[in-house]
Amino acid sequence: MKLRTIVKIAVTSSVVLLCAGFALYSFFRLSAAEGQKDFNLYELVPTTASAVFATDDVLGFVTEIDGLTCSKNQQYLHVSKLFSYLKQTLYTLSEDSPHGLSRQMNQMLISFHEPDNERNQVLYCRLGTGDRELIDRFAQRYISSLYPPKSFDYKGEKIMIYPMSDGDFLACYLTPDFMALSFQKKLVEDVIDAYKKGGSLADDSTFTGVRTPKKSTAAATIYTRVNGMIGWTEFDMKMKDDFVYFTGISHDADTCFTFINLLRQQESVQGFPGEVLPSTAFYFSKQSITDWSSLLSYSDLQGYATAGHTTEMQNRDRVLSHYLMENTGHDLVACLFQREDTLQDAAAVLSLSVLDVTEAERMLRSLVNTAPAEEGVRKPRITFCYTANKAYPVYRLPQTTLFAQLTSFVEPTSHMYAAFYGGRLLLAPDEDSLSRYIRQLDKGEVLDGAIAYRAGMDSMSDSYHFMLMADFDHLFHQAEKQVRFVPDFFLRNSEFFRNFILFAQFTYADGVVYPNIVLRYKMEQNPN
Repeated sequence: MKLRTIVKIAVTSSVVLLCAGFALYSFFRLSAAEGQKDFNLYELVPTTASAVFATDDVLGFVTEIDGLTCSKNQQYLHVSKLFSYLKQTLYTLSEDSPHGLSRQMNQMLISFHEPDNERNQVLYCRLGTGDRELIDRFAQRYISSLYPPKSFDYKGEKIMIYPMSDGDFLACYLTPDFMALSFQKKLVEDVIDAYKKGGSLADDSTFTGVRTPKKSTAAATIYTRVNGMIGWTEFDMKMKDDFVYFTGISHDADTCFTFINLLRQQESVQGFPGEVLPSTAFYFSKQSITDWSSLLSYSDLQGYATAGHTTEMQNRDRVLSHYLMENTGHDLVACLFQREDTLQDAAAVLSLSVLDVTEAERMLRSLVNTAPAEEGVRKPRITFCYTANKAYPVYRLPQTTLFAQLTSFVEPTSHMYAAFYGGRLLLAPDEDSLSRYIRQLDKGEVLDGAIAYRAGMDSMSDSYHFMLMADFDHLFHQAEKQVRFVPDFFLRNSEFFRNFILFAQFTYADGVVYPNIVLRYKMEQNPN
């Protein structure tokens, strides 16, 4: 399963919201003055939105943001050109009114649109009594005086284009009831279309089915969807000290073969994998594999690992797949960990539970010995990994794409090395990764003792279908080498995210998927 697919949830929810939270803190200090009437902001949001951030209490939200350890250490996420500009100027908006801003402006939505960049966002807020005049005074005071604002008519509605001091332009759609702002005039036009013609998220039965009345004290709610992974999902966001929590629920019944529907084909797994991971592991995932057929079918659909698949390669993959289906148990753990020389690429290993180790090793030895010779390959098919107590056979398997299909860690086609250790089958793209993995575990150097790992597990369920941990700092060090699956969003903001560890978990029960996402802040003086 590709990390770029799994962590997209974090991209469209947790990550973006940290940015939004800081921006809102910088330019809004709101009071609870009463207004006249309410307006459903979701009637403005185009159905092309990939995520929506919503809060009914901006003041409470920004107060929680301010209480985070990263905020106290002056570490913020600046990903939005719109928010960056607003934080420099609009914070004075509330000071221009003797009673602060209205209750209506205390509710805010931010929609995010593809492609993912700092400009493809729209900010919406309702307006109460006196807010329109307040905004007009702000425009006269802060918009660049070098060029006058221009007014465009779009289907009978007026869009104001305000020139910014940096040469950019801000599009604004303003009515007595609401305001929509974006650096993309086209997005504002989409807002007008959604409002006038219908077809907004307020008219989307799938979205409205997910959007439930508030049942918790969460400071904000995030609605997100990721094509090929999960439909509209609702997340409640809470924050405390070193942690940002996102607790989600999805009733998505999409019949397409998405990641979530893949989970529905599997049984749950129990327990955490810290005891079978090296202490230097900086990424791991654990998932159920009770249905190998659906897992491999989903991997094939991703296209990455099967590019340039030859008939010979397909046959090899089929033989190895059949072996795994017949001999492995109920869970698969993939990990990346550091070698002693940190300048080298990360070591990568897959660890699978095995039903009968003796029979599985007998069948693997037979498969290796009877495989056709490969042209130009002169390495022995069986070598040994030596520890202080034992010699473990290491089997060189024919060239295959299976390792890349299940991890996306390496090039799509590579050799795969196998060994049995601790009652599990280990697979790796190179012999050195296997040897280092076995030796670390043999010496008791396992992840289970790491403070950060244990802190993240405290908020995870013991029964689940998929989970992962990713230490961004170490991932960024590998980003130009072996680890190509880190999303660009994280790389663009690496100075912020290198201070965080991501934990994500997906649980399926009674037709409902429950995603659970945690960002754990780690200070330099607390590397664990």
